[in-house]
Amino acid sequence: MSELETDIDSLYSRVDEMKKRMMAHSNEEIDKLKQQIIVLANEEARRIVDKAKAEADAESADITKQAEKGLAGIKKNIDSSFDRAVDNIVKTVLGDTSAQAQKADKPSKPKKLTAEGKPAN
Repeated sequence: MSELETDIDSLYSRVDEMKKRMMAHSNEEIDKLKQQIIVLANEEARRIVDKAKAEADAESADITKQAEKGLAGIKKNIDSSFDRAVDNIVKTVLGDTSAQAQKADKPSKPKKLTAEGKPAN
């Protein structure tokens, strides 16, 4: 009987040792899986951020292109009316107010252009 009790105690201690090993192994596996999940999540987040950045860069380029077209239209309007404005100012400063000079030099209305530089309707 005593031998049987010793064997049973030995089995209990082995079972306890196996439980401890299994818990340690489970914890190690959990830590490994956690690290893998973190790596995967970081990669996915990086992909999402890169995609969003690319989309924002493309949208920014479009906005810049539209702004440049608008600026070109404004410059064109300025260039088309600048000479007439200078002539009118010079004539006014020189005192040329005769009706004939006013008719001959009557400035036409500057054409309104859209942001793309096309005539507005």
